Amino acid sequence: MGYFIIAMSLTFLISNIASVYIARRDLINLTEGALSRAVQELDEIAYYYQVPIPEIFPGQSRAVPINCSDAGRTFSQEIALLANSKLDLYGRSLSQANSDIELKSFICDGKSLRVRVQQVHQLPFKLRVFGITEFTNQIEVSMESIYQ
Repeated sequence: MGYFIIAMSLTFLISNIASVYIARRDLINLTEGALSRAVQELDEIAYYYQVPIPEIFPGQSRAVPINCSDAGRTFSQEIALLANSKLDLYGRSLSQANSDIELKSFICDGKSLRVRVQQVHQLPFKLRVFGITEFTNQIEVSMESIYQ
């Protein structure tokens, strides 16, 4: 009986840890996908009318600036689209046990983007005796405009 209790406890523990890890990887992949789309929002005015002109001052690099307001809007749209596109063959959501992705911070300095998001993940095996029923994944992802 003791071995059975130990085996079941380990099964519950390993299943919950694996579930949290998979949910974290999914959240990272969704966020990176949305952020890579957002970092492509070009600030055309700053790019085409940039001062000082690199030909006059050859030591300075001319990085592609990011339009922060467009990038924020694109990121929000992409994260909502990617989070809602997880459907099975019958149109049902595969991530019914998870809550929506919550944007904690969005930082744009014109050359890089940094976001912090969190998502509450419901554990497959809940330990109600200890009050453990969910886990909150919080990640921070950043991308930089590297094209010059």
